[in-house]
Amino acid sequence: MTETPQVTDRREPVDLQDEIQKSYLDYAMSVIVGRALPDVRDGLKPVHRRILYAMHDGGYRPDRGWNKCA
Repeated sequence: MTETPQVTDRREPVDLQDEIQKSYLDYAMSVIVGRALPDVRDGLKPVHRRILYAMHDGGYRPDRGWNKCA
């Protein structure tokens, strides 16, 4: 019969303030890089790129006239 491996406790005590500070800094940097800084390729932020894509997909172009919605 095979022996069952012993499970070791891998938890390490951490200071709560240090962990929250590190986690918040990681999150803040990901938000800044992912949302707040314009992309180098076209100079657009992700939200502006989504708006332009939706406008193009909906047929809203500068060479067409306006459409009444109601």
